[in-house]
This record gives sequence, C-alpha cells and structure tokens, in this order.
Amino acid sequence: ENEGAGASVVPPSRVAERLNRQFPMDRTRQYFTLVYGVLDPHTGRFDYVTAGHPAPLLLPFGGTPFPVEGAGLPIGMIEDAVYEGAALTMARGERLYFFTDGVTEAINADDAEYGHARLLEAIDRYRGLPLRAGLAAIVTEVRAWCGGRVNDDVSLLAIERLG
Repeated sequence: ENEGAGASVVPPSRVAERLNRQFPMDRTRQYFTLVYGVLDPHTGRFDYVTAGHPAPLLLPFGGTPFPVEGAGLPIGMIEDAVYEGAALTMARGERLYFFTDGVTEAINADDAEYGHARLLEAIDRYRGLPLRAGLAAIVTEVRAWCGGRVNDDVSLLAIERLG
C-alpha cells in the first residue's frame, strides 16, 4: 500500500450520519445496527462508531475483557441522529471482539440468556488459544447453551494485534 498517496479516511461517525440520512425508516421501513471502524495496523489505533449494536469487547494483554465505549442509535431510526466517534489503541497481543446480540441473547431451556457476563468469561477462558480456535470454542459454547436451537444469528469476529 502506498502510504500518504492522497488516501483519506472519512471519520466513522460521518459514515454513520451519511448512512442514517440515506436509509430513513419512513422510506425503508427498517433500521439496522452497526459497528464500523478503521484500524491503523502500524499504530494499533482503531477509530470507530457504534450505532445500536453491542459495543466491541477488548481483551487487554494480561487483563480481563471489557466493553469499549460506544453507544449510538440504530441507523435509520431518527432522522437527525448525531453519532459520536470513539477511538482506542490496541497494544500488541490485545484482541478486539465484535458480536451480534444473537450471541448474548441465546436462550437455554430455562429461558436464561447466555448474556454478556458469560461471553466475557468465555473470551477470558479461551485467551490462550489461537484467535480462530478461541472464536470456534465460544460459538460451540453458545450453541450448546441453547441446545442447538439458535433463534437469531450468532456471529463473532475478532482481531488481534500481533507483534
């Protein structure tokens, strides 16, 4: 990639505001949620925006996982919604997890949700596994939690800063 060759990055908050104007609920009859961000692989800086979607979870090196800041309305819900951008810097060895609410809202036979606390515990428990294997283990655990009867999409994505 050509560094500094005139490429400019639109701030994630501006992208969310543009999408919000392009997809008004009164016209589309629906709204959607998102987390959108831009990662600088050299510095580890991640600029992002959340819009009605669960905030990503950061697994710091040697620390316990936690949700990063970020809260915004779903895209298309309110015409003039303002979206606040946020930023974090991933240190080497840190992981950032993105997930759909189908993960935390997966229900077991007793109508109990898998929930955020269990997801945070699972991320911590599988931290020693390679990233892909850890994600697969979490998905297996969520499916087992709800006896294989998943009502919503269960999607997990994670990035790891190596070095």
